[in-house]
Amino acid sequence: MTVREAIARVGARLQAAGLSEPLREAQALIAACLGWERARLIAHPDARLSARQVQRLECWARRRAAREPLAYLTRRAWFYGLELIVGRGALIPRPETELLVEVFLGWAGSLPPSVRFPPLREGNRPDSVPPARRGNLKGGVSCSPILVDAGTGTGAVALACLTHAPHWRGLGTDRSRRALRLAQANRRALGLQSRLMLVQGDWLRGLRTGAVDAVLSNPPYVLPDEWDALQPEITRYEPKGALLVPADDPMRPYRRIAQGARWALRSGGLLAFETSPRLAPLLAEQLPVWGFAQPRIERDYTGAMRVVWAVRG
Repeated sequence: MTVREAIARVGARLQAAGLSEPLREAQALIAACLGWERARLIAHPDARLSARQVQRLECWARRRAAREPLAYLTRRAWFYGLELIVGRGALIPRPETELLVEVFLGWAGSLPPSVRFPPLREGNRPDSVPPARRGNLKGGVSCSPILVDAGTGTGAVALACLTHAPHWRGLGTDRSRRALRLAQANRRALGLQSRLMLVQGDWLRGLRTGAVDAVLSNPPYVLPDEWDALQPEITRYEPKGALLVPADDPMRPYRRIAQGARWALRSGGLLAFETSPRLAPLLAEQLPVWGFAQPRIERDYTGAMRVVWAVRG
């Protein structure tokens, strides 16, 4: 089977399954099967697939027609310019979550130079683990600042932030071992093993008082009455616990994280959440009750309220 024939065959199957972009997805599956960039398919339409590649492609096409996410099949997804390894057990990174990274980078870029560019001395280099330090963000500190990605999943948010903020170090927490294995693989692929620690745990539990400078999180934000309207790629395959808020208390994940952040953050530290347009106003109302005054709401590229953030006084 040639590349041209494979594209036509898989594309027809995905179109019959009702997918909106069958040609693009067929090309993506075939490129991943061959280990090629998609542009190479166009340049070499007469290249032939091996029998083993055809067998794998048939399996992937069948699973994609059953609405298994494309990213779970290819095991790759792009996030904030990074190619990440993804898989069952962790949410697939989404473009709207990139706003959470942008909020962090914008805030971090506004900090005093002593925080943004701490002196590179022994024990305070991007590729080492510095000792404990004192001080706060308002007054400036002398060692690398620390961010926490609570519910890190694949590590997408933490890894993107650390890639673009080279003097920061990070901690990613998650209850899921499967998710942490993916985060470990991505950390290794990006060469950030020494700057990102990964811990199995519940949100911010176990952090010391005043130990970190920023807390970022993408907690569950799908309300129960929204579940049935979601695409089958989400409801059938992605981890429900990472998507659906508790029906009896939708604010519970946010409250637990905010209360933990109230103690874990140093003065002037950032707390930022990705959430849904329906929950964003309620979250902004609750943050002052939980100790974070003057919260702000940021809208994503579609204009939807997406990130709510505040600074610890």
